[in-house]
Parts: sequence; structure tokens; C-alpha cells
Amino acid sequence: MICFLSTAQMCGSKEEVSPEGVSTTCFSEESLTTVTWQKDELASWQRPKSGPLSVVVYSYRGENFLAFVNAFDNGPLSHIFDCSGVTLGKRGINYNEFYNNNKEIKVLLEGTY
Repeated sequence: MICFLSTAQMCGSKEEVSPEGVSTTCFSEESLTTVTWQKDELASWQRPKSGPLSVVVYSYRGENFLAFVNAFDNGPLSHIFDCSGVTLGKRGINYNEFYNNNKEIKVLLEGTY
């Protein structure tokens, strides 16, 4: 009975799910201004003469990642994060594998700085 109640509570969760069935709650326009590591990463790209920036949520193997995309960036592995703020590189995920097998979920921000 307790197991059933726990399962029922989990089914009532208010987690946002995209049409593709992927959770989108850890990355949003709001989280870019409220989650410390996201806010810090964004601020580092918004300095004058930083150039164009897109902040994009991708799905890769059922997990969401937040990418700070700049055409002038030479180290893209260090600017793609999982929900806890860990980079692709630290997770041991190959950059080419990631980009060949991801799906764009949502562009959260585009601008030139």
C-alpha cells in the first residue's frame, strides 16, 4: 500500500515535459537569472565585444543539456552543461557524438554582445 501511494505521488508530479517527452524543468529563461552557475556562465558571455550568443537546450540520450553557443569559441565542451552544471568534458561525453545525436529542444536566448 505504501509503495502504491509513493508511485501515485510521483505520477502527480508537476514536472514539465516537452512534446518529445523530455523534461525541461532544469533549464528555462527564468533559470538563466536564478540558478547561480547558469547566471555566472551567461554573464561571462554578455561582456562587451563577446559576439553572438545562443543559449540552447538540447536533448541527448534522454537527458537535457544547456549549451552556450558562440561561433568564436574554441572549447565548446566546457560550455555545455547537464542539469547539475557538469560539463560534457567532465562527464566524458564526446563533443562530436553529442552533436551528431542530440535534438534541439528550445532556444532560450539569442543576442550579440
